Formats: sequence, C-alpha cells, structure tokens
Amino acid sequence: MLHIIITQHKILVHQNDEKISLPQKEHISQIKHMLISIVQTDEYLVSGIDPVPDNFPGSLKLIHLRQALNYFDDALLKVIVYYQQLNSYYDTHKFCGICGSRTMRQDKNKFLLCSQCNHEVYPHIAPSIIVRIHKGDEILMARGINFAPNVWGLIAGFVEVGETLENAVRREVHEEVGIEIKNIRYWGSQPWPFPSNSIMVGFTADYKSGEIVIDPVEIEQAAFYNRHNYPGRPGTTYSIANKMISEYLSQ
Repeated sequence: MLHIIITQHKILVHQNDEKISLPQKEHISQIKHMLISIVQTDEYLVSGIDPVPDNFPGSLKLIHLRQALNYFDDALLKVIVYYQQLNSYYDTHKFCGICGSRTMRQDKNKFLLCSQCNHEVYPHIAPSIIVRIHKGDEILMARGINFAPNVWGLIAGFVEVGETLENAVRREVHEEVGIEIKNIRYWGSQPWPFPSNSIMVGFTADYKSGEIVIDPVEIEQAAFYNRHNYPGRPGTTYSIANKMISEYLSQ
C-alpha cells in the first residue's frame, strides 16, 4: 500500500539515494499520529498532515508538486493531482458560505454538506485556456516572466466571468502578445493544480494579423519558431503545453 501524503502544494516522498518514490507503511511509522485521512482505495492511502514538522524522520522529505512532475509517470501523476485538488477543496471549504457552520464530507459524493442549513458545497474549478498559434509552418512560443531558464511554453490564461472559452483565447493572445488570431479549434484539456483546482483547456488557432508586442508584466519573450529552431520546451513532460508542442514537432 502506497501513501499519498499532501499538504498545500507539496507531497511527502521517500528518497533512496537519488530515487524518489511514494512512501510505504514502514517509512511513515513515526509520523502516523500526524496524518489526517482523506480517502483510502485499494492501492493508496491518501492523507493530509498536521502539524507539518520542520524536519521529517529518515528518508522522508517534502517536495513541491512541480518537482513531483519530474519523478512520477503520467498515470500516477493523474492520481496525485486529483487528490491534491480534492484536498485543497476540503481545506478551503471547511465552513458554509451561507451560515458559517461546519461542513461535512459525504461518504458517496465528493461535495461537502453544511451541518446546519444543508447547503451543498461543490469544488470550485477555475477554467483556463492555452493556445498553440500557427503561422505557416511556425508556432508562437513564449516565456513567462517567472519561467526557469530555457523553459518555453504557449500563451495561456484564466477565463474571466461571463466570458466564453474562445473569447478568453482571443483576449489573452491580444493582451499578452498583441496579435489577432482566427480559426480557433478545441484541442483537449487537462486538470492542473497550479495555482489550484484549475482545468487547462487547449486550443489551436491561426495567426490573422498584427505585430508581436509583449506585455512585460506577463511575458519575457515571444516569437514564432519552426521545428528546426525552437528555443526550448515546457518544464515538465506532463503538462498539456508540452503535449501540444510535442504534437507539432512530430508532424
């Protein structure tokens, strides 16, 4: 039985030399009293931890979820991301927004229920868009201002209130790089826990008009690149950005 132990945007792992894995029963014996059960399946015991100690015994260490993206395969990452988002939902909806009473977890459903007024509280999912823009044989690639060195991606951003997904694509592209696009087409989607409980909805589009003028608050660099001179890749192979760029490169 493997343990998925989550706190905020970090996960507890077992480190043996350079190898990172999920901890097993024998690894967590000294911290069992700190664990708060979230859910149990046939394969995993999912828990939170409180209080979070300054140091963990033995081979245990906390790593950021972004680091975890580099150590686990896609199948396990989907499980980890799912439970991280579920735990974030539980942590941020402990009280009813209507009457202020404690909420209760349900045995069969994911929603929380107010203990006094029976208000049902469902997870809040923040939709965001990401778009691969084509101009002839090139695609637009960009570096966000907080990207690590050599990390490049695609234009992305959150959907605003009252906005369609397609309008969000047009707005984000115009705000971040100043160009107009056309032929917006759905590509796919991916749950994404950064910053929390988001779902990334991917699109492709074609360049229409305009010169690239970057928003320096969001973007450090942006330009059109082809398969032979692209400047970098996203920081993790798990991300939808990487999958969209990989598809372009393989064509």
